[in-house]
Amino acid sequence: MKFEVVESDGDWIVRRDGVELARLGDQEEALNAIAERLRNDDVESELSYSLTMRYQARA
Repeated sequence: MKFEVVESDGDWIVRRDGVELARLGDQEEALNAIAERLRNDDVESELSYSLTMRYQARA
C-alpha cells in the first residue's frame, strides 16, 4: 500500500494508492492523517507500506 503526501498550492494532499483521501493545511496535519489511519486499522496490518513526500518547486 502506497501513501503519498503532495504539496500543491499551499495545501497538503494525502493519497492512498492514487486516491485522494484528504486535503490539509500543513505538512504535519497530513502526516498525522496517515498515522491516524494506520492506528485505526483503516488498513490491513500484514501489508507493507510506503510513504512518498512530494514538495512543490520553489521559484
